[in-house]
Amino acid sequence: MAQTRKDELLDHDADGIQEYDNSLPRWWLYMFYFTIVLSVGYMIYYHLTGTDRSMIAEYNAQLQEAALLKKANAGNSAPKALPTSPLTDAASLAKGQEVFESVNSLCSTCHRNDLGGQVGPNLTDEYWIHGCDLPTIMNNITTGFPEKGMLPYGSTNKLTDEQLLQVASYILSKKGSNPPDPKPIEAEREVKCGDEDDEHHAGEDDDEGKEGH
Repeated sequence: MAQTRKDELLDHDADGIQEYDNSLPRWWLYMFYFTIVLSVGYMIYYHLTGTDRSMIAEYNAQLQEAALLKKANAGNSAPKALPTSPLTDAASLAKGQEVFESVNSLCSTCHRNDLGGQVGPNLTDEYWIHGCDLPTIMNNITTGFPEKGMLPYGSTNKLTDEQLLQVASYILSKKGSNPPDPKPIEAEREVKCGDEDDEHHAGEDDDEGKEGH
């Protein structure tokens, strides 16, 4: 049946603006109906079929993969002695920056490109959670902290020994760079570089004193 009314101006207005009471285009209506059908199909496929394809399930699966990778790394033969002196040449630091900012490692996603910290902590100041010397940083990158959301190598994409040294050296090279608006220090977790060693030795001395009594 043909429409008997077209572009009828309604008798109400909002701030002097009036509107026409006209029919929506058919293509718009068909797209709207399609999205309704698609949403129903999505709900059935992801939430009612028992296939467990939710984002939470995918995240938990990634955590399990990371835990298996960490366990496999722990079961390897005695680890190689890690270097204690960072690389300082421009070429190596540029390679380290490339790894840090790569979508394959995701370091900058949590720590920002300028290392000022976002989800992860600021890597340019003197306060660290897990130690700030080169071997410790390399080891932390290798194992990650899956329980806190940091996967091994940042994204489970394994780095070569050379890349690992380069990115750790790059991180140390940014110490004191003072990026704008850095993530605040978490006093309850972060310890000034060097102080963690003093605390560790103090704990050992206390243990020895207890054994002597």
